[in-house]
Amino acid sequence: MCKALTHNIGVHFTLALLAALWGGLPALAAPVVKTEHVEAELVTEKASAQPGKPATVGLKLRMAEHWHTYWKNPGDSGLPTKIDWVLPEGWKAGDIQWPYPRPLPIGPLMNYGYEDEVVLLSELTPPANAKPGSHAVKAKAEWLVCKDVCIPEKGELDLTLQVAAAEPVANPRYQAHIERARNMLPVAPTGWKFDSAVQAGKLVVRLVPPPGSKAPDQVAFFPEREQLIEPAAPQKVSREGDGVRIEMKLADPPPAALQVVKGVAVSDDGWPSIAKKAIEVDAPVNASMAAAPAAATRPAAGDIAGSTATALLFALVGGILLNLMPCVFPVLGIKVLGFVEHAHGEARALRTQGWAFFAGTLLSFLALAGLMLALRAGGTQLGWGFQLQSPVVVSMLAALFFVLALNLSGVFEWGAFAQSMTANLSARGRYADAFLSGVVASVAATPCTAPFMGAAVGFTLTQSAGLAMAVFAVLGIGMALPVLLLSHFPALMKKLPRPGRWMETFKQVLAFPLFATVAWLAWVLGAQAGNDAVLALLAGLILVAMAAWMFGKWEHAAAPWRAAVAVILAATGLAVAWPGPAAAPSTAGIASAAPGELAWEEWSPEKVASYTRQGHAVFVDFTAAWCVTCQVNKRIALHNEAVVREFGSRGVVALRADWTRQDPRITATLAALGRNAVPVYALYLPGEAAPRLLPEVLTPSIVLAGLADVKPATDHLSGLAPSPERTPR
Repeated sequence: MCKALTHNIGVHFTLALLAALWGGLPALAAPVVKTEHVEAELVTEKASAQPGKPATVGLKLRMAEHWHTYWKNPGDSGLPTKIDWVLPEGWKAGDIQWPYPRPLPIGPLMNYGYEDEVVLLSELTPPANAKPGSHAVKAKAEWLVCKDVCIPEKGELDLTLQVAAAEPVANPRYQAHIERARNMLPVAPTGWKFDSAVQAGKLVVRLVPPPGSKAPDQVAFFPEREQLIEPAAPQKVSREGDGVRIEMKLADPPPAALQVVKGVAVSDDGWPSIAKKAIEVDAPVNASMAAAPAAATRPAAGDIAGSTATALLFALVGGILLNLMPCVFPVLGIKVLGFVEHAHGEARALRTQGWAFFAGTLLSFLALAGLMLALRAGGTQLGWGFQLQSPVVVSMLAALFFVLALNLSGVFEWGAFAQSMTANLSARGRYADAFLSGVVASVAATPCTAPFMGAAVGFTLTQSAGLAMAVFAVLGIGMALPVLLLSHFPALMKKLPRPGRWMETFKQVLAFPLFATVAWLAWVLGAQAGNDAVLALLAGLILVAMAAWMFGKWEHAAAPWRAAVAVILAATGLAVAWPGPAAAPSTAGIASAAPGELAWEEWSPEKVASYTRQGHAVFVDFTAAWCVTCQVNKRIALHNEAVVREFGSRGVVALRADWTRQDPRITATLAALGRNAVPVYALYLPGEAAPRLLPEVLTPSIVLAGLADVKPATDHLSGLAPSPERTPR
């Protein structure tokens, strides 16, 4: 009996000891979920949880080398990590407590996130009547992990959490991980004042410390709200008393009804009286905030974003140079030809025609700008030449230039018809003709980008609608200025021969550049919508040509039905040429390089990041089939023998970003570069955060000078990306 009693006492003592120890043991180790690039695990701060009191649990993500996950605002691209808790009845889960992020440059983009390892803390609270013992907790987690490519991953993680009435002890296994995560949590500082404002396309956040304290000099701001700022644009930090002022480029389109700006301010130097690197910022919008002094907002070298006067000057010069672009010059020649015809006549009428051309050009530029800004305000990402991304617009422009060319060729005369249509504007229809010439010249200018013009148009990305319209107005003024001056100084044209048969010959010669423009637009349409659309366009143009011939042959006929037949035939031709909804974009991709040409690859931000990380310089050609300047640059400069040889010897990778059809990623990247028109030529060098931009109009010497700082390729680099001379694509 004593033996049995002793046995029972021993059993009970053992069970009691185990029960006492059980509450003090750490939560059972959670299994690790391993994906291809991430190890995920649930970790606990304490060995147990008390009923009714929150317990800290973390999702620990350990990424493979050079891979990263994202903060709650991922920046230019990416997705934040999500956790869906599956808890016992009565338990509650708090929101993710986000450690402050680090900037992650990916080519021209800037993301916010974490590399190596991150622990995302949450508080789980058992009910006050929770029974002691083991409780199963599950987390369904989803994350996006990126390097050169992005891979969405997920995992279901389990954890057995102990509930005990006793005061919990620290969990030594994960204590260091939890403490590191807590140290990275931003804190709400005491005594600080924050406010914000939107000024000239910029978001300004001001941080003012309490009396006796001084804000650090170097601060980075991470907004909680997505698409509030352009993450890749540099932040300008200036001192304002003991506080700091942070200026950031607003996103395009800018946010509406902004009332408060929330985010995290990070300083590696730390904050006064705060033993952490990050503070929470809650900055109400203050419309009366004063603008920064001039010294604080001085633009960086080569950046016109801070100078309205410079942008307007660039727009004026760019508009003047547009007249020399191949898409404008033939149309301009037609108008000047009309001036020559009347140069020996009444000077007042000639000046009035000049002003009519000026009005047509200016109003057209304002209309195009207004339409572009309205569509962008509605969320559509657009840039200069946006209408040529539409196959319908390309087809109708081809028909317009085709009709103009037929007119110059003598197939029909527009004069009599124009006079009857515009009799209320002028006895001879000259003024209406001049106005329409300004409209046509403006439309013809949209495929071209002149020097200085790209920076001026890019300036409008971050400005108010009024200032953006002013830039486009000055651009139109610059384009119309040469014609206006000619109309006021007819003596310049009196040196030419008097009107005669030579003018008819010259007019017919001008038809051929317009026919060439039609051929080029047909090529653009093929790149956009395929060969079927080109066939439909050509068939429609044949009907339009027949209509023009009939109109010319029957122009003076008394029977009105003949003109009606011509109009119906022309309308039928336009209907046939109109690309239907079935028109599909070409998917041929980039063709193999011909001998003596650069070997292009399709652009992506991931490729830029990958090649530069491997030590390559990357040259990106932001182009479009409808961009005449782009095509001229390609043939004159980029396919130059010396340039191709230099690309190969220096291991430069050539990427082409084709904007022929609308591409939101290209539009966003152009905006990050301060541009919204093509061409743009960007040279990315290893180790440099921002690319170097080349001029819009290239020569071989300009490209070679841009490559001068690129180190010659080593055998190792050449093996990573074979030169175009050795590897066909």
